[in-house]
Amino acid sequence: MGISKKLAADLYGIQSLSERDIEQLHTLIVDFFAAAYAGYKQNRTFNAAVERVIYPQGGAEESTVFRQDRRYPAAKAAFMNALYGHGAELDDGNKKAAGHAGVHLIPAVFALAEKLGSSSADVLLALATGYEAYIRISSAAQPGLVRRGFHSTGVAGTLACAAACARLYHLDAQGIEDAIALATTMTGGLLSYGDSRPAIKPLNPGKAAENGVFAAMLANEGMQGPEEALEGPNGWFHAVTDRFDESMLRTADHLLLHECYFKLYPSCRHTHCGIDAAVRLHGRVRPEKIEAINVYIYPNAIKLAGIRIPKNPDETKFSVYYTLARAFLNGGYGIDDMNPPRLTDEVLALIGKTTLIPDEAMEDRAKGIRGTRVEVCLRDGERIEETVLVPRGDPENPLTRGDILDKLCLCARGQESEERLQILTEAICAIRGNGRFVNPMALVSGNGNVT
Repeated sequence: MGISKKLAADLYGIQSLSERDIEQLHTLIVDFFAAAYAGYKQNRTFNAAVERVIYPQGGAEESTVFRQDRRYPAAKAAFMNALYGHGAELDDGNKKAAGHAGVHLIPAVFALAEKLGSSSADVLLALATGYEAYIRISSAAQPGLVRRGFHSTGVAGTLACAAACARLYHLDAQGIEDAIALATTMTGGLLSYGDSRPAIKPLNPGKAAENGVFAAMLANEGMQGPEEALEGPNGWFHAVTDRFDESMLRTADHLLLHECYFKLYPSCRHTHCGIDAAVRLHGRVRPEKIEAINVYIYPNAIKLAGIRIPKNPDETKFSVYYTLARAFLNGGYGIDDMNPPRLTDEVLALIGKTTLIPDEAMEDRAKGIRGTRVEVCLRDGERIEETVLVPRGDPENPLTRGDILDKLCLCARGQESEERLQILTEAICAIRGNGRFVNPMALVSGNGNVT
C-alpha cells in the first residue's frame, strides 16, 4: 500500500474520540477565538483591504464570518475566518510540523459544517482528522520544507483541510485520499513574508482553508486527484522538500492534537523562548550596566524572526530583538507592546547591544526543543544568563484551561462583553454528540466597533 493510500486509511480509521480528545478540541477552539479577536483588531489595515475585495462579491449565504452581519459561501467564509485568526500570531501550532493547525482547520470545518448541517460529532471527528493529517504530513516534510522557503501552515494546511472536510461529507478512505490528492495541486504559501511586509502572512492559512474546502467539495462530486499524490515522482513531497521522513506519517498511540502548543505572546513562536528568558531576567540587572546581550538561538529562528528594528506592528511579530527587549524591561510581553511598536530609547539601546548567534544545539526535533539562551554581559565583567528550551504553552510546559480563558478575555477586550464570552465558551463546550452543529461564529457575528 502506497504512502498516500495508507495515510488516508489511517485518517479514515479515526472513528471515535475519548473525553480527553474532546476536551482538548474544545480548548483549541476557545484558543482560536482568542486569536481571532486579536487578529481582527490588530491586523486592521490589511484586513480592511481584503474585506473591500471579498465582501462586495457576495454569493450564496451559507456560512458565518467572524463579526459580519451576513453569511458567505462556505469556502470564502473559511478564508476570511482563517485570515482573522492569524492576524496577531496567537494561534496554536506544532513544533514538529513547524506551523499552525487550528487557524485553517477550525474555519474550514466550521464553515462547511454550517453549510451541510453537520452534527457536532461530525465536526469533532473532522477536526481530529485534520489535526492528524496536518501534523503528520508537515512533520514528514521538515526541515526541508522550511529550508526551501515554504510556509507549512499554508502548504500542508491545504491538505489537512481537505482531509478534514472530506470527513464532513462522510467520504471513505478513498474519498479522503482523493480530497488530499486534489488539494496537492492547490497548495501555496511562502516564507517571503519574513523578508519584508509580513502583514500578508494570514493569506497562507486563509487560502489553505478555502482550497481545502474546495478540494473536499470536488472529491464529494466524485473527482479524483493523481495516484500517489504525496510520494509520486512529481508528487507533493518531492516538490516541497529534498527528503521526507516516512516515519512521521505513522500512527502514534495517541491523537497528535495533544501535541499542539498554545501561545501567550502575540509574536512568532520562534521569539517565545527569548521572551520567557527575558521575563526571568527582568529586574535582576539595571539596563545601563549592560555591555552586551548575546542570544544563542537556532538558525531558523534568525531566518524567520530576525527583524532588528520593527517599523510597524506586523514586524514586531517577527523580531527576536524587539520582543526580548520589551520583555526584559517590562517583565512581560503583550498586545499593547505591538501597536504601535514602542521603540523607546531604552528599547533601542538594548536592541543595539543585542546579537543573535546561531546555535544548532538550541534545536532538537526529536526532543521537541526549540530553545534560546540569553547571556547578559555586564560592564564589570559579570555574566548572567537564562536558558529556556521549552516555552510556556508547549505540551511539556502546559497552560491551564484557565490560562486560555484569560487569554480569550484579554484578546476580546474592547470588542465583547464578559457575558457574551461566557455564552461563547458554553456554546463551544456544547459541541459534542449527534445533535446538529451550531456554529459558535454566529455568536460573534455583526459589525462591532473595534476600539
